[in-house]
Amino acid sequence: MLRKLLLTASIISATLTATAQTDSTQSTPCDTLLNASTASSIYVISSASSTAITIKNLNGGQDSFFYNSGNQKKTYGSITQTQINYPDISDVVVCETPNDVKIRFVSSEGEPFSYTFTFADPDNRSIKSYIGTKGSDFGFTISRKKSTKWDVISDGLGFGWGTPIDTNTDMDVSMWRSTEFVWNMILGIKMTHRIHSLSMGLGIHWQELTTKGSNYFSKSNDGKISLIPFGEDQTSGESRINLFSLQIPLLYGIKFGHKHYCGFKFGPVLNFNTGAHIETKYSSNGSDYKIKTGDINQRRVTFDGIAMLSYRAIGIYARYSPMKRLNTSTGLEFGTFSTGIMLGF
Repeated sequence: MLRKLLLTASIISATLTATAQTDSTQSTPCDTLLNASTASSIYVISSASSTAITIKNLNGGQDSFFYNSGNQKKTYGSITQTQINYPDISDVVVCETPNDVKIRFVSSEGEPFSYTFTFADPDNRSIKSYIGTKGSDFGFTISRKKSTKWDVISDGLGFGWGTPIDTNTDMDVSMWRSTEFVWNMILGIKMTHRIHSLSMGLGIHWQELTTKGSNYFSKSNDGKISLIPFGEDQTSGESRINLFSLQIPLLYGIKFGHKHYCGFKFGPVLNFNTGAHIETKYSSNGSDYKIKTGDINQRRVTFDGIAMLSYRAIGIYARYSPMKRLNTSTGLEFGTFSTGIMLGF
């Protein structure tokens, strides 16, 4: 009974503190981290040095909201904790200022609640914020000072279609058969200042250029690559050039629109082209054949340009590769242009 009274008093104290602090900071912009119609539960635990928030099953789905903020330096003083736990809530809003994090929601009984949790040392704290299925998935902030923060990130999974450009011969390539996969940054670092951002990291880019079926790529003994028609007895033919790169993009981004849900990023991409080969498949006299030719003499380093337009975590991208993908000695010169869908901005 005493424990319940203490918990109730702690919640009332946090509510009164929230009201007083909200009145005194109305002029401070509050960056909205979450705005959900419903959630199955909310759980908050806060102390002098940290605040952790878990809000489950947003809008009746599988996604949950996870938030954790704590001081990078050890804080001495009160060890009092405030715990909040409510099921079946609605009209959920979580927003953050440089000095505190605010929570608003309506309980299952229709009673509105509002809490504000102040950061003990705003200029020296770490922060994690993520919407997904499990809290262990999200990256982390390594520094935050007022309106500028630095994050370790992983983002930009894309799938698209490409076509050769500026070729010295008709490559007979089908864009819809020519696919690519890109992981923009497997690991990177991002600096955000208000609505602007600058990010750089290490990613991968895999691309294949596939013929329409009447010709195949062939490499001669002197290293020349040319298109040769399939024989009359060769059916179901398909030939492709496969290219693989390690990439380092440097991207500028800007957020805009309602609640800054929309975003635009663009910038150069440095490619280290570590792999390339030709793969040809066909059928002849009832048998299937697959021929792989390596060492096709790709250019080792190239530069691309990429631009992305997103809404929340989904968007479209376009990638322009003006530099020739193979060396001049192959006799086959071409750049590429590709476009597709990208997730995880």
